[in-house]
Formats: sequence, C-alpha cells, structure tokens
Amino acid sequence: MLAFVCLIQLIMCIIAEWQKMKAPSFLRACRVTTQKVLYFIVFLASLIRGAYFTSPTAFKEGWSRSLLSAYYPLVLSGSSLIVCFWAEVFHLRNMSWDKPQFLSKSFIGFAVFNVLTYSLLLAEFIVTQIYSQEDQSFYTHVFNGCYAVLLFIVVIFFLIYGVEVYFKIRGGFLNDYQNSTILNKRTVSDLKVNAEEQVTAKLFDAVPSTSQLSQVQEQINISQLHQSRVGLLSQAFMLFIIVGFLCSETLSEFWKAKVPLYSRNCHDIVFRIIEVGVILWFPCVLWNCFSPEQLWILNPKRLLKRLDHSKYMKEIELQDKNAEQDTALFSDGTSINSKDCWICYDSERQDAGPLIQPCQCRGDVSAVHHNCLRRWLVESSINADSLTCKVCGTNYNVEHATKLDWQNGITSRHCLQTMAIVTTMCGSSAAAWTLIQLVEGPIIRMLAAGTALLIMYVCIRFLSLNTVVAYQRAKISSLNIISSDSNGNAHVSTISHTVCVDLAKSETATI
Repeated sequence: MLAFVCLIQLIMCIIAEWQKMKAPSFLRACRVTTQKVLYFIVFLASLIRGAYFTSPTAFKEGWSRSLLSAYYPLVLSGSSLIVCFWAEVFHLRNMSWDKPQFLSKSFIGFAVFNVLTYSLLLAEFIVTQIYSQEDQSFYTHVFNGCYAVLLFIVVIFFLIYGVEVYFKIRGGFLNDYQNSTILNKRTVSDLKVNAEEQVTAKLFDAVPSTSQLSQVQEQINISQLHQSRVGLLSQAFMLFIIVGFLCSETLSEFWKAKVPLYSRNCHDIVFRIIEVGVILWFPCVLWNCFSPEQLWILNPKRLLKRLDHSKYMKEIELQDKNAEQDTALFSDGTSINSKDCWICYDSERQDAGPLIQPCQCRGDVSAVHHNCLRRWLVESSINADSLTCKVCGTNYNVEHATKLDWQNGITSRHCLQTMAIVTTMCGSSAAAWTLIQLVEGPIIRMLAAGTALLIMYVCIRFLSLNTVVAYQRAKISSLNIISSDSNGNAHVSTISHTVCVDLAKSETATI
C-alpha cells in the first residue's frame, strides 16, 4: 500500500511539472529532482519489504536474506540525499530553492557514499550465494554492523545540518531574504525623511546590529518552524532506534539465547514497526506533489514569512497621501460617531461595540464597529498573527487575551466534521480488525491493514486542519482591536519641518 501511494505521488509530481511548462515535454517533466528520487527510493524500499513479508517462503534462502537487507541501503540513500541537500542549503548562497532541482555541489559526495553502500549490498548478495547457511548468518551480522555504522554517520550529519537550518535558523538561504528585507526597510524609511533633513537624519540613524539573526527572528513563521522541528526530531529518533536494533542484531549471539521468546518477539515487532515508520516519514513530509516549494524539507524559506513587496508599495503610497491630507484631516472636525460602520451600516447599534478607526483608510470605510470587524476577521479565516487591512495594508493594533474564546471558535460545523472524521477512523479500524480475524490469507490481511492505515492518515490530516481552523477562530475571537486614532492623539502637525525651542536664558552678572 505504501509503495502504491509513493508511485501515485511520483506520477502526480511528473504531471504537475508537465502542466507548469510553457512548452510541455515529457522528458523534461521526468528530469531528476530531489523530490522524485525520494519518491522512487521509498517506492522501492516499501515494495521490497512488502514482497518479503507477504510471501517469505517464495524466495530461496540467499535471495531472502539479500532482499531483507536491501531495505537499509535504500534508507541510507534517502537520508544521505536529504543531508546533502541541507548541506547545500546551509553552505551555498544565491541559490533559488523555489524550483524543483537536484544536488549540485554535493552530488559527488552523494554518489561516492551510495557506491560504497550498494557495494556492501552486492558483496552480501555474493556471499550468500557462495557460503553455507551458517556462514551466511555470520556474514549477515557483519553487514548489518556495517549498515549500522553508516546509518549512524548519516544521522549525525542529519542532526548537524538540521539543527543549523531548522533550530538556529542559519544558512546561505537567508542571504537573499536579508538583503531584500534591508532594501525594503530603507526604501520606506528614506521616503519619510524630507530633503532638508537628509543630513540630520543620517547622523541619528540606528547603528546596525552585528548579528542579522534578530532581523530574521521577527520574520519567522512560528507554525512552520515547529512543524519542521517535530518532523526532524521524529525521523532522527527513529533512525537512532534502527541503529540500535541493527547493533543488537549484530550481537544477537550474545543475548538472544538468554532472552525469553516473548521478549524476542516483542523486539522483532517493534523493530519492524520502526522500520515502517522511517520509510513512511518520507511521503508524509513530501505530501505536496504539485507544489514542492511549499514543503519545508525542500524549501527552508518556508520558515520565513513571505515578503509582500506590494505591501511596501502601498505603504509608500499611503505616506504620500497622508502627507497631502494632513492639513485637511486636522481641520476636519467630523466626529467618528457620526460615521457609519462599513460592515453593518448602522451607527446606532449598541451590541456591536464602539466605532473605531483601526487602519489608515479614509472616507466611507474609515469607521467600523469593533465586534463587526472581529467577526469579519474570524469568518475570513485570516491568520491571527498577521491581521492587516485588505485595502491600505496597515497592520491592526491588537491586544492578545490570556484565554482563547473557544465558544466562538468551535462551531456546529466543526463539531459535525470532527464527529464524522472520528467515526470514519473508528469504523475503518474495526472493519480492518474484523477482516484480519476472519480471513487467513496474508494478502487480504495486508490489504485490509494498509487500507485502514491510509484512511487513518487521511482522516488525521483533515482532523488536524479542522483543529487549526478552530484554533485560529478562537484566537481571533479573543483579540481586542485598538483604534488607530488613540495612538495618534499625540501627533502635532507643524507648518515647518524644523521645530525651534526657546531655551531659558541664564541671568547675566552685572558689573
């Protein structure tokens, strides 16, 4: 079942690339990329393991051992490919990670490592065909030890580059982002300074920090960051367990005879489950076949909030308009209470909160009821961490509450969807368990278990999305939106750009 899912993902990935081409070409759509290679590796690994455990007696003893061991070189290939890709992400600068691609500078190292790995597999296959069964068992333990050492090395580098990129947020992929951030900030701030203040403003510019990490910290996508960290640590943990199991298999002659049969069976079951979990991790983190640039594992820029250059242009235009309208705005004595809410158009409502001006919009859309705006934001499914006006692009000034408003966050629709998802999960599990108990055929049992796992995976995904939506609604419902005019009362308009202050003169001494 896992092999079938990976094959479908690979085909969908090729179709997606073919559809994005201006001049569609099947050969160009099938070009080698990191995503496709990972799909193909997982497809082979799951197919080999499925063939072995479905009918282990259908192969000869030597072929059976080689087929069982072929799983580990494939896991090493997939893990080393990710390590090499992250190494390029960390070391290389001025590289675009938004388009599907394969390794560049680290390709030779990846190829050499895989030649060594598959040479061990070929040597194991030759040994199992030549030597007797007792010698085959000995050499199998030796090769398992070699795989354990190689996998341990890969996991160490997996953690080194993973921590640097996804925990410390460092690497060459930040270069372009920092440059564009600094450029945008300078563009906006330079327009705020008038021509006669250029020299004076330059004297009082803030001293740039020696570390650019603080600038990046402000633009981090916290949700994506936590997801990537959980995914990285889960795979590293399972790979370490595989290394430990391989080492225990290598030294099995010293401990297996002393351990009860029940404990050995539990050991084998846990070992095989972790092996499935390691290979299942790849299609889970590569779930988006159509847009690989949306995957954190292939595009670390997903950890950063997307720079909206149009927002800066809107801010520049808004500053120009505000500069022209300052005199008119201060001379205008129109009260906010005389304006209508642009959502409900009822200025006399008492149940919608006070009328506020949350942004820099002027005219008929300048005033809105507090509760009307908050409800509109909730229904718009906007991210609670980036609440902005869709017209002028101004960030709303909000106060976060200590408790979430779950009463408005969870609706009847969410409850019905959650109940349907949980019912589907329980029903598929019960049906698979019943079929496994009634049917003795291994193929039917495998299909039942695989189908149930696939349904569980899809249901868990929808349940997670449902929970995230409810959390966002509850978070926005608990916000208190502050009117922008409350912060602008201290603003004083002057005729000239230079303010002169009379200093108290000291009394002169008389002679």
